[in-house]
Amino acid sequence: MRIICNDLYKHLIREEYYSDILFLTNEECEKCASDYDLSGVEMAVLQPFYVQKEFLDRMPDLKFIQITGAGYDRSDMEEVRRRKLLFSNTRGVMSISIAEDVFSKILFFAREMRRMEQDKKDHVWDMFGQDQWMCTCYDDLYGKTLGIMGYGSIGREIAKRAEAFGMKIFVYDVVEQRDEGITRCFVGEEQLQEFYGAVDYLTVSIPLNEKTRHMIGAEAFAAMKPTAVLVNVARGGLVDTEALLRALDRREIKGAALDVFEQEPLPADSPLWETDNLFISSHKAGMGDSWKGFIGNLIMRNIDHFKNGEEPENLIRI
Repeated sequence: MRIICNDLYKHLIREEYYSDILFLTNEECEKCASDYDLSGVEMAVLQPFYVQKEFLDRMPDLKFIQITGAGYDRSDMEEVRRRKLLFSNTRGVMSISIAEDVFSKILFFAREMRRMEQDKKDHVWDMFGQDQWMCTCYDDLYGKTLGIMGYGSIGREIAKRAEAFGMKIFVYDVVEQRDEGITRCFVGEEQLQEFYGAVDYLTVSIPLNEKTRHMIGAEAFAAMKPTAVLVNVARGGLVDTEALLRALDRREIKGAALDVFEQEPLPADSPLWETDNLFISSHKAGMGDSWKGFIGNLIMRNIDHFKNGEEPENLIRI
């Protein structure tokens, strides 16, 4: 069994397999490993955007692709389907990191962190002019409603943390979800606007496709509470950026936190940078310290599964 693997992941592979694996740099992957004979390669461990026809054409014996991301919208899935290749992603390996990141962003708005940081910079001790024993400086999450769009592995980890905060959990998904902690599940387009209008915090963890592109646009923001906060850690194309900018500028919603964008890297002249009720991070919500162990274990299990003629985990059925 011959395998190619991006050398970024070499340290995650057991050394006993090194003799079977050709480790490629990013530059070599970009050139479709043109300096190597890839005949006989049966498995490839690659970043999603390297799964393109030109590269696949160089591996006539390829049977299985393990991508190192959850999203595969940048992979040539038509070619994967045409060749009838096994194809697995790494969904779930970053779910814990992403869920924790989501709550850091929710708490940023709930606890007025930007205002407090500015007070620190300005050396201002601000008790909002109220009696110190009766003042309300920020929102608690207890009793608030968290809306989770997409109840996969990320959505479930978010729900666990919401339950610990004593939040009501509203879920929107394509099928009914019945986990014990869910307060209510909304299903189908006919319930979507009601879902938007019912939540205090809206988190997005659904895949991007032609059906979901700009799913969160002007109609969604019009339906949401003026105190609502949007958190998108999935894909930038799920949110209509122009509609979001208008909603933030007009204070149709309280704020938004984006880890992903329609154009990445986010251009230096994007108006998003200057939007005061917007929190920005650069597509790194999943970059905690736990995911490397999870992804390494998954890759090794799937190498073993493939070697032993077993079905790989996280198989995408296309």
